[in-house]
Amino acid sequence: MTSVLAVGFLVGCVVGLLGGGGGILTIPILVMCFGIAPQEASADSIIIVFTTSLVGMLSAARAGRVLWKIGILFACLGVPANLFGGWLSGKISGNVLMWSLAVLLLVVATFMFIANSDDEPTVSSSVVNPQDVALDHEQKAIKDATPNTTVSHPVQSSLWHWLKVILVALGVGLLSGFFGVGGGFAVVPALVLAMRVAPRYASSTSLLVLVINMIAAAIGRLPRFIDGSLTVSWEIVAFFLVASAAGSIVGERYGRKIPGRLANILFGILLLCVAVLTVLVPR
Repeated sequence: MTSVLAVGFLVGCVVGLLGGGGGILTIPILVMCFGIAPQEASADSIIIVFTTSLVGMLSAARAGRVLWKIGILFACLGVPANLFGGWLSGKISGNVLMWSLAVLLLVVATFMFIANSDDEPTVSSSVVNPQDVALDHEQKAIKDATPNTTVSHPVQSSLWHWLKVILVALGVGLLSGFFGVGGGFAVVPALVLAMRVAPRYASSTSLLVLVINMIAAAIGRLPRFIDGSLTVSWEIVAFFLVASAAGSIVGERYGRKIPGRLANILFGILLLCVAVLTVLVPR
């Protein structure tokens, strides 16, 4: 189980460092390295991503980097689609699941490279309490997420904005439930563009969204767990999640030093690499 521990630690570092990506790494690794079927790897991924995201989220929360209201709102909006995605995933083959994941990764990677986002301003911790900075940023993000009421048609603008937020949240929820990967690769850009959260805060807040997404994804697969058509490789999961949980703490700590722009580029590179790996995985 040494290899499981080593790989799990690296995956955890990615989750903590970039605020996501653990699930999309976990599924190909479980299939290729440990011979687990894609559908079972997806179920294993739910448990692993939930645990690593939870630990990373708690670490980020202590640093005052999790925007609770925005994260909970965004995740809850996508729960219905998440449950539907979990049901839909049981209706397709493992090969279709893996190829669909590869295509999705290519699309999101391309988007991450072309998306423009500003780095958040830096604030000296010796002058301002980091938790106060996070609170001020959350209030600003919520204010920015609501269109200016001085425009000519404030009601229409507000409705259109929140319609976009709901549609994006539903889309992220569907992807999370369908693949069982948490959706961190989509949550971060969604928070940046739809909810107008600065990239570094989006990275930490996405961990909260991942935790909620994984709970919903597990519920969506509950009927298959009950009838025995879907199982979990508990031994591998246990070793993997212990190592990845430790890695997520290390990754989140160093992730604080990464500029938001660079984080987006790293996400894109990561997604491209995993897309290639997913196509090459023997099944």
